[in-house]
Amino acid sequence: MNSKKQGNTEIVIRDFNEEELSLKASEEINSKNLETYQDGHVGFFSRSDACGAIGGGMGIFFWFKNYNELYQFLADYFVVLAPGPADQDHKKVFNDVAGIIKDLAAQKIQKEDAIAKVNKTARNFSQLEWIGFLEDLETGNSPFAVALRKSFIEDRKDEKDSEKRVILRSERDEFIEYLGTFGI
Repeated sequence: MNSKKQGNTEIVIRDFNEEELSLKASEEINSKNLETYQDGHVGFFSRSDACGAIGGGMGIFFWFKNYNELYQFLADYFVVLAPGPADQDHKKVFNDVAGIIKDLAAQKIQKEDAIAKVNKTARNFSQLEWIGFLEDLETGNSPFAVALRKSFIEDRKDEKDSEKRVILRSERDEFIEYLGTFGI
């Protein structure tokens, strides 16, 4: 049973083995993509923080049954989702990000503050843009949700809807399809 509440969950911080974690992250990505989304799942959107000339800036949504699974995934794999600079201590960045996620899961820090701290810590690796439920994207007021809806509406070139601020139930399937290409 999924709950809209974040809950207080225990996150286990793994030992850092970049090669092993990168391989496991590649395997996990396919089981967490939009094709596996179901109502009630919680997700996040992240993008690479490398320069555009080397493929940076690309982003993707990931979906999970509950916050515990999402937070454990972030603690385990966030730092290896995109390669970081060779001159940075990847193990330190990994442990620092995992610690922030552990505090978030234990409700010692608010979600917005955790996202800001993760992004500062993982600069030049990946950037976390949003965490929440699909409904948050459809009707929420976060800057990410508002910008995403605006992009969806503009992409449809539906002038009569240009001022619309929420996604209607009749648009949900099309909106979900749009999420699959957003950030690519």
